[in-house]
Amino acid sequence: MSPGNAAVGPAADRDADVRLAEAAASGDDGARRELALRLADRMRRTARFLLRVEADADDAAQSAMVEVLLCLRRYRGESSLEHWANRIAARTALELVRRRRRDAEREGRGEAALRSPEETTACRDEPDVVLRQRLLRCLDRLPDERRATVVLRLVHGMTLEEIARETAVPRNTAKDRLRVGRQELREAVREDPILGAALQGRLP
Repeated sequence: MSPGNAAVGPAADRDADVRLAEAAASGDDGARRELALRLADRMRRTARFLLRVEADADDAAQSAMVEVLLCLRRYRGESSLEHWANRIAARTALELVRRRRRDAEREGRGEAALRSPEETTACRDEPDVVLRQRLLRCLDRLPDERRATVVLRLVHGMTLEEIARETAVPRNTAKDRLRVGRQELREAVREDPILGAALQGRLP
């Protein structure tokens, strides 16, 4: 279920990542295109794991890509470019969730404004994509706060301290959300025999 964002790769790979980031930051159009092609799909998947609506995921991924391009000079190769960019995508998606919640509360609609329409897209030719859509439907059953905590932990491998910081809650709150969210996700997965079989032994 991971978007494939290894935190730390071989030193040579990280050196190449730094060179690519530096070239893109300096205005090299070829480097910027290479970077965008390499990161765009991963960042979009990261946003979709955290957001219920496809259009919101697209908006968040686009905003995150702009931020990546603006912040390239800050990248120092401590992690892979994918991992670094996915953190930015996750942060952007979480901010969109918070902003939508504030807007909904101001308009008096509450949580109902954050519900998405039924998922209508499916890819019948790519099993991995089908499984991801099934997993997303399971995640869509979790409240936003627990969904974000579960995704940040299981997909992005963040520590409780990092999750608490990213979601602006105390560590104990993040811990409780993770515990309950994991249980809710396990129950949802068990109700889907295909997904349950695919994730058997892989869902902590």
